[in-house]
Amino acid sequence: MNAAVEPRRLRVIAGTVERRWRVAALIGFALMVLLGTYALLALGPGADVNQMSTVTRAAMPIHAGTVITADELTTAKLRTTDASLLATLLLYSNRNQVIGQIADQDVAAGDLIPADIVSSQTTASFWRLHVAVRGMPTGLAAGDHVALLVGETATNGQQVEVVFMQDVRVVAVGDGAVDLWIPAKLVPQVQWFADHGGIVLAAMQPGSSQDQIPPGGGR
Repeated sequence: MNAAVEPRRLRVIAGTVERRWRVAALIGFALMVLLGTYALLALGPGADVNQMSTVTRAAMPIHAGTVITADELTTAKLRTTDASLLATLLLYSNRNQVIGQIADQDVAAGDLIPADIVSSQTTASFWRLHVAVRGMPTGLAAGDHVALLVGETATNGQQVEVVFMQDVRVVAVGDGAVDLWIPAKLVPQVQWFADHGGIVLAAMQPGSSQDQIPPGGGR
């Protein structure tokens, strides 16, 4: 009797296991359909869930104040559908827009290159000027922005210090001298100040120009 019962029990167990596998397969198929439907609705027809974008990566260190060359740029693949993230990065298809321009910030080798690596001031109307200065902040570096203080003669004949320019970008820093990105029409005047009385630099935040700064002098 036991011999007759055993095969029947085995057939019942096998049938139960088979039903469970069929249910699991149906659930898996349903999940695939749901995921496919979500991708179609969220990303649009023909969208690739694993969409890859080609962005630009630094093949070697890029230093602020230096001219960007083609051999400093290479490709990188980024899997994202976040348009706001891509907007902050330099697409590889746009790399020619920065080649030959002056970098406004440092980028380490291997890092993705930001879309704003080139300063908005990098235009044909700006010239790079090397000038000696009487003073500058400790730790001043390429890419910083400064105000230029110069000596002038007031109407009473007294020498005073005035702010001649603001929001000037530093291209390079040396020993007692700097390279500045100056509007071409003001280059002769800045050089004259450097030769007659000298220039003092004050660090400032980009775009934070102030109005009506009083001159400094003896009282």
